Amino acid sequence: MKKSLFIAFMGMLFIHSYAQDTDNLLNFQQGRTASFSDRPAQYILGSGDILLVTVNLWGHVQRPGIYSVPSSYTLIDLISSAGGPLKTARLNDVRIVRKNTDVVKIDVDRFLKTGDITLLPILQPGDTIIVAGSISDIFTRVVGIMRDLAIIANVFVLASRIEK
Repeated sequence: MKKSLFIAFMGMLFIHSYAQDTDNLLNFQQGRTASFSDRPAQYILGSGDILLVTVNLWGHVQRPGIYSVPSSYTLIDLISSAGGPLKTARLNDVRIVRKNTDVVKIDVDRFLKTGDITLLPILQPGDTIIVAGSISDIFTRVVGIMRDLAIIANVFVLASRIEK
């Protein structure tokens, strides 16, 4: 009985963690913003009186996070500061979500092929840059979730056989 309660608890914990990730993703996709989104833009002066802007970098880069970068930085500079894109990054679908709820789609692959700097927008304070993943990465994640759910179901079946 204790084993089955422990297994049930672990299963619920696992499902709860996936549900939270799904809720966060749905909230972002539906355009819901947090209560702090109305904050004014923040500018910081760095050493040597360099104007710094704070941006968020999400997705398929080596080190996603919050970065305070010089206002002269381009999107390429920011991604490079984060260690570069991962193998799973889809560089033809990088998006910048602006404070005013505009979403700008950037084709970094095209910039890398042409070198046309006009393809890269100027980073603004509070921008959230999302480097999307490839379809194969999404497929791998879905298969991983299905595998985890199958393992949980298998544990429940085995636990029910032990009790009999």
